[in-house]
Amino acid sequence: MSDPRLAFVLGGAQKSGTTTLDAILRHHPQLQMARIKETHFFDDESRDWSRPDYAELHSCFVDDARLRGESTPVTLYWRPAIRRLRAYNPDIKLIFLLRDPVTRAFANWKKEYAAGLETLPFAAAIRAYPGRVRDSAETEGLHRVHSYVERGFYGAQLAYLSGFFPKAQVHCEIYESFYADREAGLARIAAFLGIAPFPAPIPDLRKHPSKEAAYPSALTQDDSAFLHGLFRDDIARVESFLGRPIPQWPR
Repeated sequence: MSDPRLAFVLGGAQKSGTTTLDAILRHHPQLQMARIKETHFFDDESRDWSRPDYAELHSCFVDDARLRGESTPVTLYWRPAIRRLRAYNPDIKLIFLLRDPVTRAFANWKKEYAAGLETLPFAAAIRAYPGRVRDSAETEGLHRVHSYVERGFYGAQLAYLSGFFPKAQVHCEIYESFYADREAGLARIAAFLGIAPFPAPIPDLRKHPSKEAAYPSALTQDDSAFLHGLFRDDIARVESFLGRPIPQWPR
């Protein structure tokens, strides 16, 4: 039997195109994605993590020589999941799609509003930071639903990740540039995973766009300015981690 452990994880960020990328990865002959998109295994707080049983996770795959991977966008934000991944496979590779945190926050709010999990208008929801999440957190100050602002602090999240994994095992794609040139982005991912180039043509897939709904809010200039003020220093941390500027993200 081949090593049943995952070789890589597509770990975020939410509403940054990870579902579409997961669908594309399934077309590569050297990759095997979990039969369940978003296994939510490593962020499951109901499991006994003192004696983890990985059988359920491994049952999402068939036994062959392909590299195994799974996609759960909350992973980058969910600190306990990072620690559990390190204990599970210290050599695992981590791929993250990072979107302008302002537009990502608005897309995240639309997702929760359309699902009936949010009732506040966007302006109120983001200005409830940080108390709303802090006061209703599930663990370690983390909340799955209303963390529109918190999930956008990629620089802080990558800094935490760096305490458990070396940079050589981490690959970040910027959402805006990846989807402007998917062929180049997939070439970078293939090189990172050590696999052959993705077969052409690349499927023209777009999964989980925002649902049509009567949203009570739009992304206003005031909201954008408020969020940019929160994210400005963190974006600089992301650029420092990447070793390059991100011109697609306005300041």
